[in-house]
Amino acid sequence: MLKINAVLLAGGKSRRFGDLDKALLPFAGKTLIEYIVSNLNKAFNRVIIIGSKDKYSFIDGVEVHEDIYKNKGPLAGIYTGLYFSETNYNFICGCDMPFLNSNYFNYLKSNLKKDVKTEIVVPQYNGFLEPLAALYHYSLLKRIQNEILNNNLRIKSFYDNAEKKILSESVLKEKFKLEKLFLNLNYPKDLDKALRYLEGGDRIE
Repeated sequence: MLKINAVLLAGGKSRRFGDLDKALLPFAGKTLIEYIVSNLNKAFNRVIIIGSKDKYSFIDGVEVHEDIYKNKGPLAGIYTGLYFSETNYNFICGCDMPFLNSNYFNYLKSNLKKDVKTEIVVPQYNGFLEPLAALYHYSLLKRIQNEILNNNLRIKSFYDNAEKKILSESVLKEKFKLEKLFLNLNYPKDLDKALRYLEGGDRIE
């Protein structure tokens, strides 16, 4: 089987959560980041956290690396994850989407074909691409570095110059409840919604 690592970006400032560090919020009997790590560990060869070694050293079964390029946002996190990973393909996500799951991970992997050169496998939701719920190939490393060095820090700055497979929203809707799958905990109200999902399954009134 193809070995794929997971890279979890956890270096954000959580500004929209006020003084709270959302990665360390209580969630399903553990911290939010531990909950996400447990899901990633079930599906991927290794889990690499990009963030503070001091803050995340308590998490078992992961590697923690700090950004190679400081204060350059999630693009630097993607670069750092690919740099330290030893696999060609890597699943990269943020620490605020708790309902990405094994069925979704397996579906992403199923879109990799030996005879097709694909550097990015990325889903579409609400008409936009979801770059932090996607697979990336190591071959992108130099291109991402060039964008960082040119201070072009848009998270999809390197997309135009990459071989992409976009998973259309219409196809994804047939397989997943997208509102839950891609729920992003940007604000405290989003955490309330996530906790209701935990309590009541897929139905939210």
